[in-house]
Amino acid sequence: MPPVKILAIGAGGLQRALTHEFIHILNERNLYDGGIFVGQPRGTEKADAFNRQNGTYHVVTFDLSGIHDIQQVSSVIGATTLATETGREQFYAQTENPLDLILIGVTEAGIAKGELAMDVLDETLYRYFCHHGVDATLCVINTDNLRNNGDILRDILQNEYPKRSDDYTAWLETNVGFLNEMGDRLVPQVYAVPDEIQAAARAQIESQDELITYAEQSPATPLILEDLENRLRVPFGELEDYGVIVSQESIEPYHDWKLLLVNSVHVPGITHKGTLSGIEYVNEAALHPTFAPHLERLMNGYAKIVEADIPIAGKSARAYSLEFVDRIRRVKDDNARINIIETVKLRERAADIVRSPNYDASTELFKCDFAYSFATVLRFLTPHAISSLDDYSGITDTGTEYEIRDPDRTIQDILRGAYGASQIDVKGRIESIFSNAALWSPAGATSPTGLDGNQDFMERVAQYYHQLVNGETCLAVLESINSGST
Repeated sequence: MPPVKILAIGAGGLQRALTHEFIHILNERNLYDGGIFVGQPRGTEKADAFNRQNGTYHVVTFDLSGIHDIQQVSSVIGATTLATETGREQFYAQTENPLDLILIGVTEAGIAKGELAMDVLDETLYRYFCHHGVDATLCVINTDNLRNNGDILRDILQNEYPKRSDDYTAWLETNVGFLNEMGDRLVPQVYAVPDEIQAAARAQIESQDELITYAEQSPATPLILEDLENRLRVPFGELEDYGVIVSQESIEPYHDWKLLLVNSVHVPGITHKGTLSGIEYVNEAALHPTFAPHLERLMNGYAKIVEADIPIAGKSARAYSLEFVDRIRRVKDDNARINIIETVKLRERAADIVRSPNYDASTELFKCDFAYSFATVLRFLTPHAISSLDDYSGITDTGTEYEIRDPDRTIQDILRGAYGASQIDVKGRIESIFSNAALWSPAGATSPTGLDGNQDFMERVAQYYHQLVNGETCLAVLESINSGST
């Protein structure tokens, strides 16, 4: 069994089908000798399963045509829950080991001061410093796709957490590499995977596995790491045959493309429209005869703007984005898994397009498609209840209630009571949302700005949102856009 050299805060599927699998491959190729100790932030079930199974689990590569491959992964050598003090102490005890890397893989909502994962990261780094001293070095990777995700971690720890000591502060600044990362692989929740795929996988896996991880085939570039100071000791860069890139230059253009051309296919591209229209699965919404051509037009328009704003030599933004559209059509995944933390996702995946100097040169149809897409997310964020101010539930076009899980309630509070509102009322609400610079600028931005500078877009969003809260369904509004009658 390899020694513990990596700590992972988070036990989710993307970690298991990305970094953990790559570390397993490096170990198998004798390019590395290190194991992962996992801390599960909430609950105990995954940590318990890891321990029962001696850290071994299977990654099942599939699409709607069937299973393509099953890999047994054994890079995890221990796990605990972080939800209890005893579990956290067991995790912190691993800092006595000489470590190479700490992985933090929680959703955007968990990357903030006071959130459990960040509190654990703060304490873990301090314990490591106490055990190994001022000369020790370490890397930290945030595997959630926020722009400049490594920089965000560093800035939160350095600026928002109490300073422990001058020596520790200096060590954090000089000896810990917070690497920006871009990861890409579709990993749906198990319940969204077709029953026949699950049955076939279990028939092929001889042992009991409570951690089977279902994923699409690995994309061309599943992992890019920015290691400006060459600090990373885990040799991910040796996995060129898997498309892994470790760069000593900024990966910001690649990260921008990922957020704007891949992640935006989900939000604001398709998932909220699907949910509101009573379509449960992403692939079904992306193949829907009304939504499908709209999604392709939307992403083609995005691609033209992104390629003009952020060119990457030798790469086609349109091909990159439409490849992902094709990918989501081939893997069954549920909209509900993705419909969360909308405020951050709109900021990361739509605000740059709204502000782009190349917006004006876009086609009339793209401007309609884009504004409609943004408006559908706002419609999703509109609480249905008026009387109860703590009831954040919405209602679909088919009459089904759902929980609005975005933890930032700013937009939701502005939109409460919007059903049946007049055009003037709606326009005021949309202006209030668009002019709120805090919603549309990263924390700590030197000159935060809203989206109200793009009056054309704001007026279009207000028009579509008014229709969507006055009895018109998402499908009906889009059909009028497709027919050119709006």
